[in-house]
Amino acid sequence: MAKTVVVIGAGLAGIQVTQQLTDLGVTVHLIEKEPIIGGLATHMGRVYPTGDCALCLDACEELFDGHHRRCQYRSLLTSKKNLKLYTQTQIKSISEADGKFSISIKSNPRYVLLDRCVVCLECINVCDVEIPDEYAIRGGTRKAIYRPISQGIPLAPLIDMDHCTQCGKCVEVCGVDAIDFEEKTKTRTIKADALILATGVEEKIPLNLPGYAYSESDDIITQRELARLIDPAGDTDGQVITSSGGAAANVTMVLCTGSRDLEATEYCSQACCTYSLKHANMLRDKDIDVTICYMDLRVQKASDHYLDLARKKGVKFLRGKPDRVVIRDGKPTTIVEDTQTQRRMEIESDLVVLASPLSPLASQSEVLVDFLDEYGFAPRVIKEGRIYACGTATGPEDIPTSIAEANAIALRVYADLEGGR
Repeated sequence: MAKTVVVIGAGLAGIQVTQQLTDLGVTVHLIEKEPIIGGLATHMGRVYPTGDCALCLDACEELFDGHHRRCQYRSLLTSKKNLKLYTQTQIKSISEADGKFSISIKSNPRYVLLDRCVVCLECINVCDVEIPDEYAIRGGTRKAIYRPISQGIPLAPLIDMDHCTQCGKCVEVCGVDAIDFEEKTKTRTIKADALILATGVEEKIPLNLPGYAYSESDDIITQRELARLIDPAGDTDGQVITSSGGAAANVTMVLCTGSRDLEATEYCSQACCTYSLKHANMLRDKDIDVTICYMDLRVQKASDHYLDLARKKGVKFLRGKPDRVVIRDGKPTTIVEDTQTQRRMEIESDLVVLASPLSPLASQSEVLVDFLDEYGFAPRVIKEGRIYACGTATGPEDIPTSIAEANAIALRVYADLEGGR
């Protein structure tokens, strides 16, 4: 009899562990709280070590040489008979009895029926309501019926009922009757033999972090927000512009913004140095001057070439953690001591980019909190033969490591479910 596994979180690690288990014949229920799968990677555009789209990576030997790619969005994830995908879905409770888990879930309505929608997008074209786009950095908008990103899965749009006027134009134009304003929230209970946490991380927004003036200027942004600016699919078409609309000529990056800090986040987020270097190289390709302020650089061996390339391209490295960032004449100025020359410097920039900590999403769930450590992360094996974790749910790490770990956990789960065979 086929075994059943519930995977919580459909970021890259959750997708990968699901792919492997379904290929092995295991029935998987993949649960995602957002409208589309992909997690933080949907914000990141190009990623290291290959420079490809964040959704086009798999783990194998050739990955680190840049020779291997696989698009997660072309992996038949929504067509496998032994996979059930739930988006906009929350875990309400988890209980265990007689060797089985009972996982209660609640799925919020999309108001666009997935089994009918043919993704013609005529409904979006006729919608008159425009509101700020959550994925946009410089004032982009979206419709009340929309797709978060164009390649997001499920491909069908969804309706934001907080802003929808229910004028009926989308209903009239839909030739397959896929719009349902009356769709209800659904609750159900899933029986499973094992549970995998792949809940991932989010970039911690430094709103309350003193000294960096993040809330005082739209020209002080995070690395995730910079990724959206650089992305050709973003609202600026890849143009790096300031809040006033002018082209940025110089950028200062501040690493370890709140990380490795006893007053904020104690741990190192592992990937920040490397994706900051990746972005610095991309900015230099646009002839934008870049200065990186750092305590020390922690770059994995497989990504050393980013550091070498940054030096060759003329990225300036300043060893020192900034005292503060202030706004002068409308522009951000970074005040920092260069610990190598013992000089106090004030660097005026068009943009200041903060490398914020990666914070565990599982810690936001009361249902999952008992599985987590003091930082909100989970061990890879939470309960032998029953509950597991993979990807950044276990701690901050880069995408290749997350994918490799998901592969390993999939094989471990399969072996345990089959009695070690």
